[in-house]
This record gives sequence, C-alpha cells and structure tokens, in this order.
Amino acid sequence: MSLNVGVDIGQSVDPSALVVVETYRPEQTPEELKHRQRPDRRHRVRWIERVPLGTDYGRVVERIAVVAGQAQILGSATIVLDATGVGRPVVDMLKRQTSVSLRAVVFTSGQHETQPSYDVFRTPKVDLVTSLETVLQARRIEFVPDCPLQEDMRAELSSFDFSMSDRGHATFDGASGTHDDLVSALMLAVWFGERPGLDDLWAAELAEYGAAAL
Repeated sequence: MSLNVGVDIGQSVDPSALVVVETYRPEQTPEELKHRQRPDRRHRVRWIERVPLGTDYGRVVERIAVVAGQAQILGSATIVLDATGVGRPVVDMLKRQTSVSLRAVVFTSGQHETQPSYDVFRTPKVDLVTSLETVLQARRIEFVPDCPLQEDMRAELSSFDFSMSDRGHATFDGASGTHDDLVSALMLAVWFGERPGLDDLWAAELAEYGAAAL
C-alpha cells in the first residue's frame, strides 16, 4: 500500500487542489493464486481539498506539507506535483518544508515520457488521462465514505473534456465555465500509483527506511 498526494498548483483562475489516493492490491483469490496472477491495483480516494483561490504560494506549500505528513503516518507517501509553469518554484519550496518523497511532473505535448532526474518526469498529459480513464472504466477507484468534496470531484469528472485538434494535438480541460483542478490532482496520484514497477520501488524504499532506522 502507498499513499500518493496529487497536487495541482492553481494560477489566476483555478485554486490549488490536493487529492490523497491510497493505492493497494486486494487479497488474491484462490484462482489468482493458482495461476500466479496479481490482482489489479485499486485506488481509494481518502482526501480531497481545495486551497482557497488567492492563497499565496508559501501558504499553499505549508498546507501541502501538512497533508503529506498526515498521509505519511498511514503508510509510504509520495507527493506527485504538477511542476509545469509556476510549479517549479513550489517544488523547491516543498523540498525545504517536508521530508516526504516528492515527484515533479512537467506536462509535455510530446509522445514519449522522459525522466531527466530521479524525481522529475516530463510526461505527455495524454498518459495521465489514459491512466485515469483506464482505472475509471475498470471501476478500480473508490471514495472513503467521509471523503470531503466527493460531489465536486464527480461533477468535474463528468464534465472533463478530451478533444483532438486538426493537427493531432490532444487537449484536456474542464468544460467551459468549470474547473478541472480536482481531476488534475487525481490524475497525478492515480498515474503514479499505476506506474509499472512501482511495487519494486515501494519494496526498495521500505528496505531503505528499515536500514536507516537501525
């Protein structure tokens, strides 16, 4: 199990959004054990929050650090933050505010992901949208009963729009007049939770933590 804190940094018209998603694998069924099949990962949304529009970045960073710290109490936590545009300075501020593992994601219009450093990904946004769509279509996402802003999230998901330009460029936005900050934060958390090899990463990080504690 891990907890991924998806963060969409707001700008002039959208507030910053934080979504905490617990990613886990259900217990294997006898049939899965027989055929050595691993159950698909599931994603449980534990917390949804909007930081009020107009909040300065210093206070936004403080809030992200608090939420990530609370997630870390429950299990291995990672902040997955949109570092496109104004996100990069926020990444640097966060590194000074929290010891929670941090991954910065820069959206690109390219076709392939690159990873210039361990904690930075340059990723086509279509990859994040595809991850979320796959999870939603397979009904592998759920909300804890007392999760705040569930209805706001459902409303954003229902109005989220995918379109393709004449030149073949994909765009993803909320419908006209709506926000997409919650969906963007959810996409980041789910995309990271769905990444291949993440189980090995969790095991390595847990082993490293255990060795450091000795």
